[in-house]
Amino acid sequence: MNRKTQLILISGILFCLILTASALFVGYHIRTIWPPASEEYGLLKEAQRLLDRYYISDLPDQLSLERGMIHGMVAKLDDSYTIYLEPVEHELQTDDLSGEYGGIGVYISRGYNLKIHLIPFQDGPAARAGVLEGDILIAIDHEVIEEDASMELIQAMVRGPVGTTVIITLAPRSEDGHSLIYEIVREAIPIPSVTGYIHPDHPDIGVIFITLFSEKTPEEVEQTYQNLVDRGAERLVLDLRENAGGLLDSAIEVARFFLPEGLVLIEEKRGGSEEQYLVKSPGKASDIPIAVLVNQNTASAAEVVAAALQENGRAPIIGARTYGKGSVQLVLELHDGSSLHVTSSRWQTPTGLILDGRGLQPDFPVIAEDGDVDIYMQAAIEWLRSDG
Repeated sequence: MNRKTQLILISGILFCLILTASALFVGYHIRTIWPPASEEYGLLKEAQRLLDRYYISDLPDQLSLERGMIHGMVAKLDDSYTIYLEPVEHELQTDDLSGEYGGIGVYISRGYNLKIHLIPFQDGPAARAGVLEGDILIAIDHEVIEEDASMELIQAMVRGPVGTTVIITLAPRSEDGHSLIYEIVREAIPIPSVTGYIHPDHPDIGVIFITLFSEKTPEEVEQTYQNLVDRGAERLVLDLRENAGGLLDSAIEVARFFLPEGLVLIEEKRGGSEEQYLVKSPGKASDIPIAVLVNQNTASAAEVVAAALQENGRAPIIGARTYGKGSVQLVLELHDGSSLHVTSSRWQTPTGLILDGRGLQPDFPVIAEDGDVDIYMQAAIEWLRSDG
């Protein structure tokens, strides 16, 4: 083979290699970055600058990008309880934990047709203004509600500071009717966290059901307890089933209300320091026989109360093993109304147990069954009748 033939063969091989390489990298377009990358921008700014320059579509607004960056940053912590809430979510959670909100007093629900239906609270601002059950909400402050609007956004739009006004527009109530517009002043709407009742089959047993530990829970527990005692309750069932937690301080105060003495919990803080929360004086309900109901969704602050009563020998836990959340989060508000919920400490039961991922083991396990009979409550009543 002469030199000319060799060159032609080599050229052909190189050409084939180039075609093969091109086929492998279809979809990528390598370009020299200009201006060149620079450390003076910081990594986030540098990435945003390049997206802004080369991305095929317009980028979201700056605030949306920054919130997305925070979500990503928090996700890298690998802690499911350290989270970032955007303003709408933070506002709703703040309302729940405060025990009240500024609103017009309506339940809001979305029907199968995606329409937003209102159910006014009895004697609430909306009811007094003329809103009827089943009315369809179509606009808030003249802003039309889109079909894909989240329920959280709609609730946040209706709520607001007490004393301010919101304008709601309702769909016509008849085919030949007109849209209805109501201008309603927001009032303080309570969110009760405690329900109390005398057991219908046992008039000497009162039930205190706590759904969430809010700022008002300790006061509500005391009022509910006094009401039940005044009505003849001599024994109590403290129902913490489905209670996902809430404010740690409220849980500590509720535990103290039922304890004559002892340790409520141990809080382990950053750096390894510890703080113990003790019962300062016998609680008002420290001597009434009591049983505590829990299930697999009893968590966090609710576990604090259950553990304190169990480990101080005050009350048995009846039900299923609890969820197992032993960390405490600080809620840190940002200037735009969003918030960071940051795990800042962990808590232990009075005997030093760490509940993360373990939960509380009930003294009397109950296996839930389908049917009308509440076997958890039945087990609590049987214990109160025998040993309580």
